[in-house]
Amino acid sequence: MKVNKKSLIIILSIIAVMGVLGCIRIITMRTANEIAYPIYITEDETFNQLMEKQQQELYIEHPTVFRLMAKARGLDKHLRPGLYLMQPDMKYIDLVQKLYRGQQDPIRLTIGKFRLPQDLNNYLNQKLMHDDFNVSLDEFHLILPDTYEVYWTITPAQFMQRMEKENYRFWEGMPTTVHLPPIDAVILASIVEEETNNKSEKPLIASVYLNRMEKGMPLQADPTVKYAVGDFTLRRILNKHLATESPFNTYLHAGLPPAPICLPSKETIKAVVFAPQTDFLYFCASPTLDGTHRFAATLAEHNRNAAAYHAALNRQGIKR
Repeated sequence: MKVNKKSLIIILSIIAVMGVLGCIRIITMRTANEIAYPIYITEDETFNQLMEKQQQELYIEHPTVFRLMAKARGLDKHLRPGLYLMQPDMKYIDLVQKLYRGQQDPIRLTIGKFRLPQDLNNYLNQKLMHDDFNVSLDEFHLILPDTYEVYWTITPAQFMQRMEKENYRFWEGMPTTVHLPPIDAVILASIVEEETNNKSEKPLIASVYLNRMEKGMPLQADPTVKYAVGDFTLRRILNKHLATESPFNTYLHAGLPPAPICLPSKETIKAVVFAPQTDFLYFCASPTLDGTHRFAATLAEHNRNAAAYHAALNRQGIKR
């Protein structure tokens, strides 16, 4: 069958148009997720493992096309670890580019009132890519509870550098208390943090401890006893608890503990730094058992408050 020149041109034009339309369709292919979906790539993950994982998630409906597109870009030889958010209805080509360029998305890392460095380390090891976080007791005071934006791939060294910068930024320009340097303010704030959740009372409690320190009195802080015993659920401190030997037990050892007994909030640290001048030397939980305290300047007044509190515990049958 003879094809004239005009027909051949038409046929080639149709083929060319179909090819262009096919290319357009390929480069406009989109993912099937309706919400942002996280893609975690570890340091030892291979390109094939990534492709298999994405195929199982079913958000890439044409895995062969995606694989060819990724290989054409060189992603199979240029895979970078990180957390990447696959945005809803995202073009394949945009996702390939994002992965190839290593354009990670940050995560929100919320650090709360951890009591022990190991608790913090366990949290970081679970939340981030690296599993060798080892914040020490000596470094614990540098960590400020807050929500931080970090990359999932942040290393332990980078994390501590970030915490040191955040700590410096917090203290920069802060009027230095005449009572305590920053590290001691954090340690005292950790005791205040454990004493109450009542924000309005924190400055008053801080003033009690500052007054005791100024007079050379032992702090005798019950939270330090709970820390020494290792039981933070205690509601009643008994003589056997007070006798627990530990450098953190402020009934047995004068001055501040050697390190924070928790990570105090910025607000509580400020309650210590800006503590008001009072004559209070004692405080005791209120017999109403509502989380508030009664403050006293004399031991006699304090003993009356303590007796009322213990009577309330007895009425409630609280023995520990």
